[in-house]
Amino acid sequence: MNRKVIVIGLDGGSWNYIQKWIDEGKLPAFKKLQDNGVWGVLESQLPPVTSPNWKCFSTGLNPAKLGVFWWENIDIKNRKIYIPNAQSFKGKEIFDYLSEAGKRVGVINMPTLYPPHQINGVMVAGGPDAMESGFAYPEALEKLLKSKFGWRVLPSNISFMKKDAAEVIEEIYQLIEARFKAAEFLLSEGNFDFFMVAVYLINVLQHYHWGDDKVFKAWQIIDRGIGILLERFSDYTFLFMSDHGTNEIKIKFNISAWLVEKGYLKLKSDSVSGKLGRWGISRQKVTKILTKLGLKEFVKKVVPKNLQQLLPDDVGHVNFAGKAEIIDWEKSQAIASGQGPIYLLNKEEGFKNQLIKELESLEHQGMKIVRHVYKKEEIYKGPYFDEAPDLIVDQAKNTHFSGAIGSKEVFEAPDTWKGENEKFGLFLAFGEGIKPQKLDTSILNLAPTILSMMGVSISKEMDGEVIRLFD
Repeated sequence: MNRKVIVIGLDGGSWNYIQKWIDEGKLPAFKKLQDNGVWGVLESQLPPVTSPNWKCFSTGLNPAKLGVFWWENIDIKNRKIYIPNAQSFKGKEIFDYLSEAGKRVGVINMPTLYPPHQINGVMVAGGPDAMESGFAYPEALEKLLKSKFGWRVLPSNISFMKKDAAEVIEEIYQLIEARFKAAEFLLSEGNFDFFMVAVYLINVLQHYHWGDDKVFKAWQIIDRGIGILLERFSDYTFLFMSDHGTNEIKIKFNISAWLVEKGYLKLKSDSVSGKLGRWGISRQKVTKILTKLGLKEFVKKVVPKNLQQLLPDDVGHVNFAGKAEIIDWEKSQAIASGQGPIYLLNKEEGFKNQLIKELESLEHQGMKIVRHVYKKEEIYKGPYFDEAPDLIVDQAKNTHFSGAIGSKEVFEAPDTWKGENEKFGLFLAFGEGIKPQKLDTSILNLAPTILSMMGVSISKEMDGEVIRLFD
């Protein structure tokens, strides 16, 4: 088999969110795809988050082979918390396999790719991690994208999305449309064997405005963009995927506050972040000042992330690497990240089982908080297994786990985030010879399937399997 392939990645795409609009005829391109292609649920790796799942897609590897498990890795041995970047990921991506096989490759706007690297074609890194410069290979492509399509990685004032932020949302619409216009232009100009365009900003809208018309309008823009690509490039086989799904948040669970309440997490009585909070210095205030001065991008580049994250937010919460200097590592037994990972300083099996039992029995206002807690050996396998979180929580429906330190309450109503990720996303395949059917699969299966479709040998290292799409 030697097909040409277009992949459209939709961050946070989820049937449970858009199916009603499809059934009402409001997303005609998706309706056409469902009626004439293979479609079903795409299951993410836990935790179901942009990082590491975009890399799980592109490598076919589980996180213990990638060495990255969430937006932060907690190093228990060295008492550190660090933020992985694209170079932190191990494993070879389909873009590289295809390039080495002589295929011409285009990758546009994919997260966890910054800075882009040389391939036989073009590569554009996407948000949330890419900077507003140095995001394209070859370098000349960056200038073209900015001048022809008004390209930005993220909206200029995305930090202010917490409220209505009408101007930011309008810019998001423009940037989503720019992704599809750029894809159409590049596909028409270049002879690509493989091309991928990802839409990250749809999930930003779903986080902040889950369930309202602002999100629906964005999905209409996506649907129109898909429709144009389907019509213009009908000689390609199309695959559609999401890194994870989405669902509404009804309860926010501050797991660090719960661990403190249980006595499993001990905090220092004084810390740099605590002092900054008492002095009224917060991340939002500093970001606002830097944005007005035009210095935000410069500071992001030159100030190490672990120093940036010492700044608490407006209500005194500290997240990511900033947590490391607040934790009393010698007296603590467990440390949690957001959205599922838990690292244990107390490795005793009895404590581990006790923690699992307590988490799985949690309820608030009649709602389950945890669907299931996995031990790492149940889901991870690879050379970075020892660095993996000891426990991985599968969040129950309608819950959001915050790993920030500083919350006084264990349970809260949702605040800035209205929508949370879930492990069930979307998958679609459409093209000549594809037999219409309902089919659920794993995100790990996409990389080997694409290589198989394009006549490129599949690495034995991959955890996924080839999806059977054709007669």
